[in-house]
Amino acid sequence: MQTRTDSRPPGAGRWAIAALALGLAAPMLATGLAGFGLRPALALAVAVLALAAAGAPLARRLPRQWDTAFARRPLAALLLAAIAVLAVLRLSGVALYLADAEQAQFSAFWFDPFYIGHSCYSGYWQAAELSREGAANLYDPMLYSGSMGRFKLDEFLYLPQFLLLPRLGLVLGGDFYSLRAVWFALEGAIVLAGLWAAARWIGGGAGRRAWLLIPAVMLSSAVVVTLQVGNFQLAAIALSVLAMIQFERGRNISGGALLGFAAFKLFPGLLGVYLLARRRWAAAAWTGAFAALYTVVAYLWLGPQPFEAFLHYQAPRIANGEAWAFLEIEGLEWVSAINQSVPGLVLKAKILGVEGLNRATMGAVAWIWTGAAIVMAIVAGLRHDAMSRLERAAVWIALLGLAVFRSPFVPDHSGLFAPIWLWSLIAAGCMPNLRSVALLAVAWLACNAVLPVGGLPLPEVPARILLATAVQAIAIGLCLWTVLRRPGLRSPSALFWRADDSQPPVSAAMDGDVRDLPISLTIKAEH
Repeated sequence: MQTRTDSRPPGAGRWAIAALALGLAAPMLATGLAGFGLRPALALAVAVLALAAAGAPLARRLPRQWDTAFARRPLAALLLAAIAVLAVLRLSGVALYLADAEQAQFSAFWFDPFYIGHSCYSGYWQAAELSREGAANLYDPMLYSGSMGRFKLDEFLYLPQFLLLPRLGLVLGGDFYSLRAVWFALEGAIVLAGLWAAARWIGGGAGRRAWLLIPAVMLSSAVVVTLQVGNFQLAAIALSVLAMIQFERGRNISGGALLGFAAFKLFPGLLGVYLLARRRWAAAAWTGAFAALYTVVAYLWLGPQPFEAFLHYQAPRIANGEAWAFLEIEGLEWVSAINQSVPGLVLKAKILGVEGLNRATMGAVAWIWTGAAIVMAIVAGLRHDAMSRLERAAVWIALLGLAVFRSPFVPDHSGLFAPIWLWSLIAAGCMPNLRSVALLAVAWLACNAVLPVGGLPLPEVPARILLATAVQAIAIGLCLWTVLRRPGLRSPSALFWRADDSQPPVSAAMDGDVRDLPISLTIKAEH
């Protein structure tokens, strides 16, 4: 990605890409403004005007190559434009549902009663309310047995420190519905920031292609559905990648501030292992310092009750599997069907008739997978200096994906975000041919395969389990291949572009890292 303002006026290509990029941000900004009390029509108008003002500066900063590239590749241009328009429309529909809960016809799965009425954010909001009221045990499932309008309350399963964000929302004022809209805007903004920052940091032709593929990521059900239900998974992954980019730039304090908070989701802690393997002691220390700071702030603000409840009630339930007992309730086998976790494979096999499997088996599988993920993070960290920027970013995301799959329960909508982002980087680094384009198309469809719960004729549970497991295998396979491959090997995948990396990445040149001038995934495939 270009990082300096071009003195020449932008051409039609840069104007079009700038408009579509800002179009992806418009639904988030408009919804956030609506959450703060603006009427939806006024919020949309303000968002459009604000983003329109940013159009010219953004167009000037985009790579000059885009002014003529699409004239040379009209089919690719049309396909990318169509994907971007669809992404803007789909996000806009979900944004309208977030701004007005009565507009269920704009839900990501408008036909599915479950997803229309499901809100992960409801659990965060309820836990924040309970902590404000001084509840003795905000992890008690009975406190989440009610509903908020059409939304059944979700259970709160996170560390107490995570409540800093939803409690801050309560300080800002507003009810559940307005804060639900603001949460959507915040998480969507973090995701876009992560996608844009990674593409810019990668630089060169691969970075440009990663930027152009952002709409394909944002169009995916993994992103749209998860943003709608408000699960923090997407933001935790994006914050972790943003932190790693900061560490790469030598900004250990800001990187530690980001990763220190993301780590309260637990799985980003695997990147801490990666940092230690690289002997990035300062980065790891600042991460730990900020995590400790957030813990102190949370303890002083929330009081001791949430921490005592977690230590004496929730932590034992997590250790023995009781926190996910709902996975074993008769009649809820469909939940196991959409569970993309590696330990969840045990329950899938049990439902399909394999005997002798229980929670202890799930626990053993979880710890085996944890050990394997730690080993892979160490190996990846030791290989860091041999990797290009594209490879480094891909490895970070792949490690996050592998860590996500360790949890006993990973709904497909949140579990597929890391793989779909990883898919875009794999596609960005390669040359096209018929075989690889077909493989990429299959992988994109698999990373979009968020199974609805109802509202459509669906196969029986065994067939759904087999389909979901096939999707899971592709998603995990992408992550494993990225981490285990030797740096510099030619990628087996490609997309629609030919070589256009004759100029070194501007960001690499500015940072003075000679290793990043030839991006290995691209140079080996394109030259």
